[in-house]
Amino acid sequence: MIMKKGDSMSSVNWVATDAKETKEIPVVREPFTRSLEDGVDIVVSLIEENYITWSGLKTIDYGPEWENSEVIKERMAYEFVKGIDYKKGSKYIKIITGGSVWGFIVNTKTDNKFKYGDILKAASWAAPARNFARGNVIKDSVEDLRKNSVSWTGVRY
Repeated sequence: MIMKKGDSMSSVNWVATDAKETKEIPVVREPFTRSLEDGVDIVVSLIEENYITWSGLKTIDYGPEWENSEVIKERMAYEFVKGIDYKKGSKYIKIITGGSVWGFIVNTKTDNKFKYGDILKAASWAAPARNFARGNVIKDSVEDLRKNSVSWTGVRY
């Protein structure tokens, strides 16, 4: 019998029933760590995935045959995915989708405000919004990035 001590049992019954006191064991999650390059690749993949699912298509069906597909959604998804690029700078990695800036990733360990790998919204073509980070490509899980940080339209607010 497993009960917590004091759960509607007197001390006599507690001993007589051979009940054992249970303690809740906290779940300790190891922080995710990956290289910055792997994190950027994950973000790019999540942007692609988000666009394809937003289009009503299945990511598992994506392939080079979509380039010349008669289905306009498939051709548009193919063109969108092929248009994603990123450029490394000394301070930031700029992610570009279809000629627009998707967002920035901090590429320096000497920033006074942000951590290496932090995701920042774009303020302009050349600069990120430096108000707060929207996630971290090195430490956040893929699910956290998918849910909280990445959308095909840009960094989530």
